[in-house]
Amino acid sequence: MMNRAAKLLEKLFAREPDAQEPKRKRVSPNTTTTMRALTDLGESIAASVHVIEASAHLYLCVAMEPKPDALAAQMNRDKKMAAGMFEVDRTWSAAEVNKSWAKDAVLTDGEGNIIKKAMDGARGMTEAGAKEVFFEFNALDTYPEKVYLTNGKTRVRVK
Repeated sequence: MMNRAAKLLEKLFAREPDAQEPKRKRVSPNTTTTMRALTDLGESIAASVHVIEASAHLYLCVAMEPKPDALAAQMNRDKKMAAGMFEVDRTWSAAEVNKSWAKDAVLTDGEGNIIKKAMDGARGMTEAGAKEVFFEFNALDTYPEKVYLTNGKTRVRVK
C-alpha cells in the first residue's frame, strides 16, 4: 500500500498519456520482404525490390537490368575511355547504366516528399552491379503507407 507522499510523488513525476513515446509498430527488429516492382527507370528496368528492415538501418536491393540501347551506348563510351588499355565487358557497362539512375535516388512518401529522417546522414546507394543496386538508409519506427525510391524523374515502390 502506497503512502500519501509516494502517491503525490508518482503523480508529480508521471508523464501525461499524450506525452508518452509512441509504441514501435515493427514487431520484430529485423524483417525481410520482397516486392515485385516491374518499373521503367529510363535507361534501366527494375524487376523487384528486396527490403531488409534492421534495428538501425533500412537496406534495399533493387534488381535492375539496363535497356539494350542504353547498354550499347554505355559500352561505346567505355571503349573510348579504355582506349585499348583494357577489355570492356557487358558487366562493367551494365553496372554504369544502373548506377546512373541510382546515384541520385532518395526515399520519398506517396506524395513525393523526401523522408528526411531516413535520409539524414544515410549512405544512400552503396553499390551498383550489372543486375542489382544496393542502398542503405536510416531505419524508422514507422514508415508512410507507401515508400518510393526516386531520382526525381522516375520511381520504384519499395514499401
